[in-house]
Amino acid sequence: MQQDCEMLNEIRKTTKMGQVGIHSVMKGGMSGEFHNVLQSQLREYDAIYQEADQLLHEHGGTPKNLSAFAKWGNMMATSMKMKSDGSRSRVAEMMIEGNTKGMIKSIQSIRTMGVLDPKVSALSNRLLQTEQANIDQMKAYL
Repeated sequence: MQQDCEMLNEIRKTTKMGQVGIHSVMKGGMSGEFHNVLQSQLREYDAIYQEADQLLHEHGGTPKNLSAFAKWGNMMATSMKMKSDGSRSRVAEMMIEGNTKGMIKSIQSIRTMGVLDPKVSALSNRLLQTEQANIDQMKAYL
């Protein structure tokens, strides 16, 4: 049960970082189809976050939020990169890097936590699939 809650908190943190990253790059004025793709990714992160939050509640777990420092660091790094090169290609590259980091963290969590509640396992796999789909979508903008 505790491992389920730990995994759900990791899912919440990963999806929150994805949300912060997308919001940060969208401040750069992305438009058109690229903006729509980012919005779609944001909605998927929102849905996974909400499901993780609900499952955490059902398991009696305590939500552990992403630290303010992690959010701030992500926003500052994105802002600096966007100032030097805010092209779609550069933004797509940053998004791919973020998704890759999210996948690595998710895979490490899955391997270290072992067998989980089927709903938690399914959600962690959904997050992995989402990260991969996000990478595939961003490749078109490199």
